[in-house]
Amino acid sequence: MSYPFQNDALQAVKSLAFQRVPLNLVSTYKGVHFIERIEPLKVGVDSITFRAPRLQVCLTLRDPVYLYSRVLPETVRARPQLINSSPHELRLSDFSFNGNLWFDRMEQRVQPDRSIEVTLRLHNRLYTATLRDISLRGMGLMLFIGDQPDFDVVVNTPVDLHFDLTPSTPIAFHGQVVCRRRVGATMMYLGLRIFPSEQQTRWLENYIVRRKLEILNELDDLINKQMEPQTAANLYF
Repeated sequence: MSYPFQNDALQAVKSLAFQRVPLNLVSTYKGVHFIERIEPLKVGVDSITFRAPRLQVCLTLRDPVYLYSRVLPETVRARPQLINSSPHELRLSDFSFNGNLWFDRMEQRVQPDRSIEVTLRLHNRLYTATLRDISLRGMGLMLFIGDQPDFDVVVNTPVDLHFDLTPSTPIAFHGQVVCRRRVGATMMYLGLRIFPSEQQTRWLENYIVRRKLEILNELDDLINKQMEPQTAANLYF
C-alpha cells in the first residue's frame, strides 16, 4: 500500500499532528542519543509545535533533530526553531525525509572529551584525521582531503588506524570503511567498522561507560545552572 505523503515530509507529519499522534524525537549530544516521545499541539503553515521534551533533552537539541514512527515511511529530519520554557513548547520546521527507516543503535557511541588525531593508512598512503566519535565496533572520522576534488573511498576499503584515545593509551587496529560523505570542499566524513582485540574491547567498554557518565553529568550541571535563581544582572542585561 502506498503512503499518501511519500515525498512530502511536512504533510506526512502534519497528517499525524492533526490526529494528535505522538512521534519519537531523537537528538544527539556528544555522540549520545536521546529519544523522547513528543505530542503535537499546534499545526502551522510550515511548522508544527509540540509539547517540549524534558529539560535534559531540550539542552541537547541541535540542528537537525530526527522524528520517527512506525506509521511514517521514513525517518524525518527537522530543525528545532523555537523553545519556550513557559508554556513548554518546541516548534519544528524544515521537515524532510532522510531516505531511511529509523533503527536503534546496537552500541553506545560517545564523543571524546578532547581533540584526538588519528593516523590511518588508506590505499598504502598515510592520512591524518580527527576522531569524531567511537563505539565498540565503529568510529567516525573527519578526514582532511585538501585540494583533491576527485578523492573518494570505496565502501569496504580496509584501513589501519593508530591513535591515542587517552594520553597514556595508544591504540592500533584494523578497520573497514562502511560509509563516507563529502563535508564542504576540503573534508570527508568516514564511518568505519573496527576490529579490536578482546583486550582492546574490554578497555573500550570501560572508556565508553566512563565517557557517557561524564556527558550525562555535564548535562546535569547545565540543568542545575538553568535552575539557579537569576541575579539582578542576569535579569536586566
